[in-house]
Amino acid sequence: MGVLNRRSVLAVGLSSLAVAGASMSRVRPFSAPDPGNIFYETGGIANTTVYRDFTGRTTRSLAINGSEDTLIMICAGQSLSTDLITDTFSPTNGTKLDNYVWFNGTNWAAQDALLGTSWNGSTATSHNFNFRVADGIISNGKFDRVIIVPVAMSGTTVNLWVNDFVGEPTGYYRMVQTAIKKLKAQGITGTTTGVKWLFKWNQGESDTQQSTTQGNYTTDWNKLKALVSVDLPQMKFMIAKETRYIGNNSAAVQAAQAAAVNGVDTFVGEDMDSIGAGGREGDDTHLNATGGNSAATMGIAAITAITF
Repeated sequence: MGVLNRRSVLAVGLSSLAVAGASMSRVRPFSAPDPGNIFYETGGIANTTVYRDFTGRTTRSLAINGSEDTLIMICAGQSLSTDLITDTFSPTNGTKLDNYVWFNGTNWAAQDALLGTSWNGSTATSHNFNFRVADGIISNGKFDRVIIVPVAMSGTTVNLWVNDFVGEPTGYYRMVQTAIKKLKAQGITGTTTGVKWLFKWNQGESDTQQSTTQGNYTTDWNKLKALVSVDLPQMKFMIAKETRYIGNNSAAVQAAQAAAVNGVDTFVGEDMDSIGAGGREGDDTHLNATGGNSAATMGIAAITAITF
């Protein structure tokens, strides 16, 4: 199982991603097997940072109860949206929280560490604040069930999500397309009764590091939005204000994130930049347990405010 240490994620930066990415064996998705391979699922996965250990997991049926409100929450972005928080969590609504795995189309009862995204290397303490968010929106009655689809990758810029590069033939958006195609192949579509879809975006630190302009971030976000919704026009989007890198924020990236919100299909997410040093690890970038709790509280409120 590949591990990218929490404290070295952004310090190592994009160079490590290039090495990991080059080792992946990937195939463009031409069809939607059920639930077969679409995107690199064979070979190379041991060299990625994705948590993929199914030992001790409990399988969960994907069958949808049309009388319930179910949210499919695709959690994308970079390290703050992964399993890098050192913490533990016991959900209140465990029987209604699922973890869908984008790379092989399987569904499991959600537990830390969430499958399908980067993790901190400790199965006992790898926590994802989106797990708390999902539990909270059930507790407050917004949804009856949440299927979490973690796809976030540490150290990624928004540009890495949307572009197909020479030597790295597929952008990370294809993880999202893969999850959507697999779920649709298994009978869950944009028109399935009782089901709503949310693309939850928590990203921006690496763009602060790279000094991305507002215009370039906006261009790439619009590309990402189009690529993610091409197979699912019913998708709603939530974009966080998130740029803090080693204690510094990017006004340009913040402006692009704020401008993306239209109140129609794209809604404001967490203000991650409001989490100060007390909620951060020593690198003043990644969240500690306190910061994770703050992020979860904001995430619950933000999703509750969305009209689906």
